[in-house]
Amino acid sequence: MTGFEESSEAARRRRRRDTVAFGLVVLIASVAPVPGTAGSGAGTSFPFGIGLTDPFHFVGYAVLAALVVRARGRGRRGHLAAVVVAVAVAVAVGFGVELVQAPIPWRSFAWRDAAINAAGAVIGGIAAIVAIARQPAR
Repeated sequence: MTGFEESSEAARRRRRRDTVAFGLVVLIASVAPVPGTAGSGAGTSFPFGIGLTDPFHFVGYAVLAALVVRARGRGRRGHLAAVVVAVAVAVAVGFGVELVQAPIPWRSFAWRDAAINAAGAVIGGIAAIVAIARQPAR
């Protein structure tokens, strides 16, 4: 092993650290005030009733679920279990963040946001497994 290669255990620790760090970024962004919303939700600013923050919810939880799949490090085996765990973790974090937002005056609990978080988590988990499956065998 050269100085540039990373041990398997070090890589797992780094992936876990990256996942937790991203989760903290999501949490911090979720409690910060959003200009112009004043706790009433994000409002509608895109066509088809898509709210201002909807894309952030969807992408944020898709990335979080994909990072959880990656952090689990299961490789090609246990695809279904990896997706189920990753989606469950991301959905739980999303619901927890919504609960944290409930008492914050400039934020609010929103079932719609929780649903968008869950949809993003499902897509992110599936995308991560597809990406793993397409990697050449080592």
